[in-house]
Amino acid sequence: MESSDLLGIFVIHYSKLIDRRDFLGAVLRHQDRKAFWVTEKLFHNFESKVSTSKKILGVSERLVGMDLGINSRSTTRSRRKARIEGKILFFRSFLSRNNTFSTGSLPPRQSHPVTIEVQKMHLTALKLGLEQRKNWILVLEDDAVPMDDAFVKIDEIIKVRAPINTWISLNSGAGLLRTKSEVFVDHFGLFRVKPASTRCAVAYLVSADLAQKILRSASEEGVPNWLPIDFYYQVMLRKFKSKSYWADPPYFSQGSETGQFESTFAHLR
Repeated sequence: MESSDLLGIFVIHYSKLIDRRDFLGAVLRHQDRKAFWVTEKLFHNFESKVSTSKKILGVSERLVGMDLGINSRSTTRSRRKARIEGKILFFRSFLSRNNTFSTGSLPPRQSHPVTIEVQKMHLTALKLGLEQRKNWILVLEDDAVPMDDAFVKIDEIIKVRAPINTWISLNSGAGLLRTKSEVFVDHFGLFRVKPASTRCAVAYLVSADLAQKILRSASEEGVPNWLPIDFYYQVMLRKFKSKSYWADPPYFSQGSETGQFESTFAHLR
């Protein structure tokens, strides 16, 4: 079966960022890849949710904060050690009645129009992927810069890996790397991350069944209007007990982080 039969490719793009479209569009054409570009002019209007409870879409905010804290601490130590520290802080938050021991890594509960717009654009990509009846959905933000063999490796992965409740982060970002406690699971450079975590949302593969669960939650429960999309996905991975893999080395770099593109588009909005 051809990879195009298994995979749908979607790019999250702000139409005024022409240099990004020119670059990534040229790469995709060179690779003979067809992609659907989801812009600020065309996305599904998923309901935004104002969250005030101690749970985020049914997941304890302590657990979400613990997961985010583990990610942060894993930039300076092994993930195994970061997990142990995270669990200690999680239980300490109950003993001391001080939530900040486990929730200190959560972002402030402040909504921003661009945050909400980006959320909906990503979710629209998942929705379109399901409509195309693909096993896997590849979502790229418009500043994703692929390595030379990125798409070849992706073709190989989707042909051999079962598309079951799986998230694969293909990008670099936020200084998050493989630590000495994590081992490769295959020859594609993937390693399992526990607890299941995202690594930004610049380039990721998501199995169709997981995308369906995420969209069902978005439709029935709304999307927290204060969570950036990568943090929202973090909640979804915890909620659905998903398997999460990262690539090392990453298949894509983040152009706005490396300096290839401007890091902000606020002046264009």
